[in-house]
Amino acid sequence: MNWKALSAVVVIVGIAAFVWFVLDRSATSEFNDEPTSALIDETSKLEKTVKQTLAVESEEDYSEKAAEVPEPPAAVNGSDEQIRAAAAKLSAPLATWLQPAEQVRKWVSAVDQLANYRLPTKHLPFVYSKEPFLVIKTEDGLINDPGNYTRWDNMISTVTAANPKSLAIFYKKWSPFLEGTYNELGNPQSFDNQLRTMIEHLLIVEPIPENAAMKRPKVMYQYVDPVLENADPLSKWMWRLGPENMKKLQDWLRELESYL
Repeated sequence: MNWKALSAVVVIVGIAAFVWFVLDRSATSEFNDEPTSALIDETSKLEKTVKQTLAVESEEDYSEKAAEVPEPPAAVNGSDEQIRAAAAKLSAPLATWLQPAEQVRKWVSAVDQLANYRLPTKHLPFVYSKEPFLVIKTEDGLINDPGNYTRWDNMISTVTAANPKSLAIFYKKWSPFLEGTYNELGNPQSFDNQLRTMIEHLLIVEPIPENAAMKRPKVMYQYVDPVLENADPLSKWMWRLGPENMKKLQDWLRELESYL
């Protein structure tokens, strides 16, 4: 079995993995807003469509590379160990994070929730340890500790190390399998729609002003600026990555999108 090719599916559906970990509802997380009705209305208007021809299919070596990609499983049940073994070939740390059962079902569910500005809090696909969120006390008040950004260096590096072109070729072949898994969960949209919507949402986020003031009225940290505090959860997640990781991720997503 071509484990290198099989491992690509973990990253394709795993774009949302690092998103959730930053947006988890821990006691130190300051970004736990619920989606606004406007955002929900926006995503609910999507039509259930699947793009039939991808840009990557126009590449000269597409047929050769596509032939190297293994056929998807005939069924989702019993595929967890294959996914973990595939992930180990791509990244040993990534494989250790994929401990929960029902990997594919949990990934497509996570993508769906993130595309709709909902934060996954149950049936999570990853187990990932990180340091608590810290702030710095200044004369003007509280600000984010820049050291928080390094907590996500490993995750961002792991995801962006995957070749976008190879992932697009793999996604083309595995798309029917992912759609079937997604539909099995009773979702109203297509997985293809939701994946593209999630990517678009991440690409339009702009950097946060440096040293934005924060406060802690109760347990959670909040932005003092109401414009920042009322931003959608995905924007807040991107800000928590830090400017360098955010640019690295967006550059990678932009290249991946160009092949889709």
